[in-house]
Amino acid sequence: MTISRNDLKYELGLGAVKEITNVRKALGHKDWQLTNVNESDAGEVRKYYELIREKMMSPSEALLAIASARTGTEAEAQNDMIDETVIDHSDHRDGEEETSELVVAVRGATQEAALAMTDVGKVAAASVVDAFFISLGNNVVDELKTRSANTRSNFGQVVESVKNAPLDLRNGSLPGKKTNPPKRITGAWG
Repeated sequence: MTISRNDLKYELGLGAVKEITNVRKALGHKDWQLTNVNESDAGEVRKYYELIREKMMSPSEALLAIASARTGTEAEAQNDMIDETVIDHSDHRDGEEETSELVVAVRGATQEAALAMTDVGKVAAASVVDAFFISLGNNVVDELKTRSANTRSNFGQVVESVKNAPLDLRNGSLPGKKTNPPKRITGAWG
């Protein structure tokens, strides 16, 4: 079973067919220049881009990983001439350089959305905390005013009852039931 380089390019989200051609040549595929790719070679190309994009391996590390994973089957036996010089391994390259523009754009949009949600959360949290403290302050002030008004009115009732109570100061006692002083019993001890 074979797949065309164009179909493989679209499947992997690549910009040009030459990217597949270069990877196939680097992997040592004998028929790297053909338009149709056999299934085992296409699997290695898919694996290469998976290692580059998801594992963020360098191109040379990805080629080595694929070569070491070969099991020696007949389909893989023809691919014994790995040539990593076909792919640029200079220091300025990184794993993201091998990803398609679509993958990079989706990754960038996701990161920006996450940062934006963090900013929104921070602003929302500040507003919620401000509203809480304003509400708390208003409720405390209102409760204190209510308590002070109730306290004043409660003492007002005491003031009124003291004002209206007749005082009998002739005997130096407050009005109320008079009690007789207790009788003293004198005796041997008293």
